[in-house]
Amino acid sequence: MEIQAIIDGIFDAGQQEIASIQNRSKSQVKAIRDQAEAEANEQKIRILKDGRIRMNRSKAVILQRAAMQALQMHANARQSLIIMVLNSSEEVIKQIRTQPNYLAILQKLIKDAILAIIPSLIRDQKIILHLDERDVEIVEAMEIPEKNRVEMKFDLNCSGGCEAHSEDGLVRVLNTFESRFERALPKIQQDLSVFFEEKTLSS
Repeated sequence: MEIQAIIDGIFDAGQQEIASIQNRSKSQVKAIRDQAEAEANEQKIRILKDGRIRMNRSKAVILQRAAMQALQMHANARQSLIIMVLNSSEEVIKQIRTQPNYLAILQKLIKDAILAIIPSLIRDQKIILHLDERDVEIVEAMEIPEKNRVEMKFDLNCSGGCEAHSEDGLVRVLNTFESRFERALPKIQQDLSVFFEEKTLSS
């Protein structure tokens, strides 16, 4: 009986130990599973957060590129309008000789050129006035200031106007439509740019 009791005691103790080990194993398995799930959730949150950051960054880059493209398209359109206006102006200049007031315009251009060059002349020095040969008839019938000091040469090819220089060539005045347009071009382009910009903002 004593031996059986000892055996039974050992068996019971073994069963208890087995149960204890099983309980500890279950607890450890649960702890490991809970920790794995927590780490997986943290990683999921981190991945989602990183994805949102990347998405926001990509969105910002796309918006910035779109804004730059819009600005470039706007600038290109404005420049095209400016070029169109300038080309139209050049066509008008080429036809200026056919206008009824061309005689008065040419007379003023010649007068301005002569009066501009006179202060730079030395005594008895002549003014050489270059004109387009298409203007011969109207110029010969025109009243020209300091005509006795002016030597006319019809050797220009221009839309109208004249070029004047001193006899020694040291002083020169360019007063053709082309030269005046070229001098005014930077200011014209600036004014047109402002004009079209204001038109765009108000539309």
